[in-house]
Amino acid sequence: MRLVAQIEEFSGIRLMEKSHSKLESTDYLAMICHEIGTPLTAILGISEILASIECSPQKKSECAEILRDSSHMLMGLINNMLDSSRLDNRKIELECVPFDLTKVLEEAKNIITFKAHEKGLGVHMRLGKKLPALFMGDPLRIRQILLNLLGNAVKFTRQGIISLYVTETSRSNGHSEVCITVADPGIGIEEEQVEKIFGKYVQANSSINRKYGGTGLGLFISRELAHLMNGDITVKSGLGKGSEFMVTLPLMKAPALAAT
Repeated sequence: MRLVAQIEEFSGIRLMEKSHSKLESTDYLAMICHEIGTPLTAILGISEILASIECSPQKKSECAEILRDSSHMLMGLINNMLDSSRLDNRKIELECVPFDLTKVLEEAKNIITFKAHEKGLGVHMRLGKKLPALFMGDPLRIRQILLNLLGNAVKFTRQGIISLYVTETSRSNGHSEVCITVADPGIGIEEEQVEKIFGKYVQANSSINRKYGGTGLGLFISRELAHLMNGDITVKSGLGKGSEFMVTLPLMKAPALAAT
């Protein structure tokens, strides 16, 4: 009971009530503990290896990369839990600063590439022609959306190439409608489950959670963030046919002075 109370206080989530996916509090608690435990176990194990006198410089370099990735994974889970609470309480504020969309895309791609390569997957990025260099908006939140979508693509794909590409679908009066697509040749989603996956704490079905893990918060948060930016996230998918997640965002072109 004490652990439940601590997680409730930390995340703003009432575990003693049923969640949106009708999980009992003990089920949700077990899921959260499992998700936190996975990267934490890796961090503790790698830390012991790094502390070993016999650890070679090459091994230390490899361990440092795993430690970094595990830390990112743990921080991502914590941030998702916090963001879920902030969204519920309408406390998320977006920045509006000049940023390079290409750089944001490359950063997200680079972060996810290591994990993809561990599974033998490729990651390919393609930029649309004549895409403006700088936009106004919140680059950190856009990157967060991309990392959630790319992370899912890697998680649910056994072999093949993850594709990330961006196009400018329209432009008028200094504003652009940008569509960022994350496509994968993974397990896909049943047609009747497509809209449900954007629900809070929801996986496409219970077997997905048992096999692949996850809290079901990433897609919920990503779509809510897109909505806060006056955009949306849609998906095309079929069971065994892979998935395409499309993030549509209306972005204002940054003034020329922002580039200097």
